[in-house]
Amino acid sequence: MKKQFLCFKTAINTGIKYSRIDVVGVRDIGGNLSGDIETISIEVKRGSAPFATACGQALGYKIYANRVYLADYRKDNFSYEEIFIASNLGIGLIQIIDGKCQEVLTSPFYHPMPDLNLLILEKLTLGKCQICGSFFETGDIKHVFSNLSKENLKKAIKDKKGMMFWNYEVADRKHRLGIKPTPDGTTYERRFICSECIEIFFSQTVDKK
Repeated sequence: MKKQFLCFKTAINTGIKYSRIDVVGVRDIGGNLSGDIETISIEVKRGSAPFATACGQALGYKIYANRVYLADYRKDNFSYEEIFIASNLGIGLIQIIDGKCQEVLTSPFYHPMPDLNLLILEKLTLGKCQICGSFFETGDIKHVFSNLSKENLKKAIKDKKGMMFWNYEVADRKHRLGIKPTPDGTTYERRFICSECIEIFFSQTVDKK
């Protein structure tokens, strides 16, 4: 994925409680004017699974990712019927042969469920800055939030880190409506601000001592 799709972040067997993606990658698509990214998922098969069933598995990941692929190990090319099936379902195809991967059919672009997409990205230690909208590294795999200060702006400025804070008003609203019931005073509504925005917008207005 790093070579073929120019992904700056990749992982295997990644997911949440609903399912796990064999291979997932993230790449920049925003050009010079935004920090937009694209999430790509790949379902990997050994060449023996029923083709339509495998396509269905790959397609299901559009709830997480912007592009979805089926990668199949095979010596022979995909048949016309297989390409037609994949095209109609709306998935991309990758042929694995002799240890190399070849993109046979490009996946269309999907708009995944925002909540699930952000959860997958968080698994990859990426968070969305609430100010500039760019995605940045929140930590590493073992310490997902190690690059963040928790609701301490002065410390974030001093340590040149990003910041994580919690939105209690949104949490209370969801709690009242039964969307995401949580104990009173508790919230999982976490938000992030990248270190660059903190440096640019706050470092000159906050006493660093």
